[in-house]
Amino acid sequence: MKTPLKMGIRILALIVLLLLAYVLSFGMIMILFVLVRQVFPILEIVELRTFRSASLLVLGIIMAYLFLFLILGPIIHTIHWIQALSQGTYKEPALKGVLANRDSFYYKCTEFVYKELFMQMQLLTERLQQSETDRIMLEKDRRQWLAGITHDLKTPLSYIQGYASLITAEKYDWSDNEIVDYGMKIEEKSKHIKNLIDDLNLSFQSEDKKITVQKLKTEMVEFLRKVVLDIANSPRCVAYNFSFDSCMDTFFMEADTILLQRALQNVLINAVVHNPPGTEIEVAAAKQQDGFCIEIADNGKGMEEEIRRNLFESYYRGTSTDCPAEGSGLGMTIAKQFIELHNGSIRVESTPGQGTSIFITLPVF
Repeated sequence: MKTPLKMGIRILALIVLLLLAYVLSFGMIMILFVLVRQVFPILEIVELRTFRSASLLVLGIIMAYLFLFLILGPIIHTIHWIQALSQGTYKEPALKGVLANRDSFYYKCTEFVYKELFMQMQLLTERLQQSETDRIMLEKDRRQWLAGITHDLKTPLSYIQGYASLITAEKYDWSDNEIVDYGMKIEEKSKHIKNLIDDLNLSFQSEDKKITVQKLKTEMVEFLRKVVLDIANSPRCVAYNFSFDSCMDTFFMEADTILLQRALQNVLINAVVHNPPGTEIEVAAAKQQDGFCIEIADNGKGMEEEIRRNLFESYYRGTSTDCPAEGSGLGMTIAKQFIELHNGSIRVESTPGQGTSIFITLPVF
């Protein structure tokens, strides 16, 4: 039975009870009056019709007060509650009068009638309070993230500015080799800035669903092996030990290899950036009941609970902005977005000091 119908039936039942109480009370008062008047003849000066009218009026006032108190009182309290929520006060206003005592008969009656209403209002209050807490945390993380992005952009820009100033300085006579070396460093830092901007664009395009997934039939085992090999052979990863294992020789599925490769690269680079040299990074592929599964595990530093919980959040940085940055801080967010564009899922398990495991599941149709 729906909540409004339940409340309507209870209110109707309460009105019926008040009417019964009104009739029974009037009958008992009239009987008592007749009996008392027989004992005390002096009361015969009070006309029965006059007493009856007065009794009806007084009982009507009492019943009207009880109706207002039991039916309209909680509604007024709920209105004040909604007003408090609209003003940003996420708690129930204090009950007044006899309703302030939650053990009183009057409160029990109102709770009986409006139990679902109070329950839903309490649930709404808790959700709004949690939403406000989440909003404040998101805003804090966003500001920290923007500070980190600003820091990450300033660092390569300072290098570019410094090398450009050296090349254009008239008091120095640079050799061709030195100019080429400075030019290469400027190019390297420029690529770093471009990668930061590309990451921002990718993240926003993915959030706005502007990225088109172009799936092709792909042999996943060899595809994964090449991705791991490319990362392992890159200069930044030579100090890390990579391995790949698959329980299958071949496995074909529909996938956008460009997006999927970028997602896997981001996960692998994240394992490199946040772990010391010598860390072992293992990639394993397997076919399971729920799809094609990829596990990327390392025996590095692991993560604290807060970092693990916010690993895929756009506006969260797990490291201080004073730490050397290798990217935009959006790598894992982009990885998650690209996996989800394949209708897949990604999750993380990590223990501080024991390493981290990333589990990627891609559905197979």
